[in-house]
Parts: sequence; C-alpha cells; structure tokens
Amino acid sequence: MKAYEYILAKQVQWALNRGIKLIGSKGRRGRPAYTFTLEQNLFEPLEPDVRKCFEKGDGGEIIGSQDSPDKIQAVHSSSALSVNIFQYWQKIDQVPLIASACGFCRKGNNISKKIVFEHKYPIDEKKFRFAPNIDVVIHNSDSVKVKLFAIECKFTEAYSLQRHQGIKPEYIGLNEIWNDIPAIYY
Repeated sequence: MKAYEYILAKQVQWALNRGIKLIGSKGRRGRPAYTFTLEQNLFEPLEPDVRKCFEKGDGGEIIGSQDSPDKIQAVHSSSALSVNIFQYWQKIDQVPLIASACGFCRKGNNISKKIVFEHKYPIDEKKFRFAPNIDVVIHNSDSVKVKLFAIECKFTEAYSLQRHQGIKPEYIGLNEIWNDIPAIYY
C-alpha cells in the first residue's frame, strides 16, 4: 500500500471508529472521505475569528456549498490539521507554549502573541494573481526582531500521486523576498 493510501485509510478508519459517516467530495459522488459537517472533522468547533480567516483566504477551504462538502471537511485536510493543532493554543491564550513546542523560541519565552490562519502575503501583484496564503502565522510582539513565524501545514500532499512542479520560477526570480532568508535560497 502506498503512503498516501495508508494515511487516507487510517483517517477514514478514525472517522468510522467515532461513528462519523463519510461522504464523497461531490456529496453522493466521489470517494467517501469527507465528514457531513465541519465540526465532525475538528477536535473543537471552529472559532468565529478562525472561520473568518478561512473565508477570506484564497484556498476555498470554506465555501458553504450545498452540493458538496468544504475542502476542510476532508479527513486528510491540511487545513483541518492546522486548526486541530493550533486553534486550541490561541483559544486558551497560550501561544508561547505552541511556539516553543514548534522550536521557534525557548520555553518560557513570551514573545508570541497571537495565531492567524490563511493570512495573505502579497509579493508582486503584477506577477501573481493571488497572494500566497500561509496556513498558520504566529505573530510576535513588536519589541522583537523576528515579528512572525509562518507555518505551512502538509498532511498527505507529500505522498500524493499528483505531480508537483515545486516552487514557481517567478518566486525564485524575486531576489528581494530572499534577503531575510538567504540560507533557503538555493
């Protein structure tokens, strides 16, 4: 069994073990790997401010169509993964704990203040139709050099059979965006 199929099978089994019936990506059509409701795919209900973040994002994670489930309802959704991991820490006002658990800062450091989902970061409006949307952004206090930590969540994407072209050459050619992170530019 390929890794993607294995992960998907485990996620489907997770839902079935909890009595969650699944539907296809087009409701009655498609592989049954989507929950009937968004709440069934989350550990806790989506906070109103987090919902607004997803509604403003360009990924179409929450559209609210009657004909098919939202992308975030997929049991293999990276967006659901991001919410299940990070929303809780924002809710209990313990952003520094998750930031240190991710290795961004030392334990006990209180520089991290809030978490935002699907935040847009425009690069060049002439070259890019849409600004990149970062899955999770941890905002730090204004008094520190590093103002934020960006997290791109991936669940099954790395194991999918769909080909990925990598970083678009247009991004590589924008030298100014690499100034603060030269070690990544190779």
